[in-house]
Amino acid sequence: MDKGEALKIANQYLDKVSSIYVVLQAYMIGSFAKGTNHADSDIDIALVVKNVSDIIDTQIELMKMRRNVDLRIEPHPFVINDFNSDNPVVNEILTSGIPIKIPEA
Repeated sequence: MDKGEALKIANQYLDKVSSIYVVLQAYMIGSFAKGTNHADSDIDIALVVKNVSDIIDTQIELMKMRRNVDLRIEPHPFVINDFNSDNPVVNEILTSGIPIKIPEA
């Protein structure tokens, strides 16, 4: 699978997620963003979501939602208050991640 196909899958997943969660930002991260992907690579997607009460429960729900799209998707949710460049993980996402357009509501 190439980066274009991975982005297409990411967009399909984001359509599904956006029907339930308010997604403020989304990025493809990891090997596909860095160009180091291989045949067994997963599709890492960072999601900045609004108004979730429990990020762990959100992670579990996001994992379940991938079942109908592609099991190679690995969602990485963040709440907006934690998504700032002072966080080294977020800084890496902002530096090397590929922004994914959020579907219109």
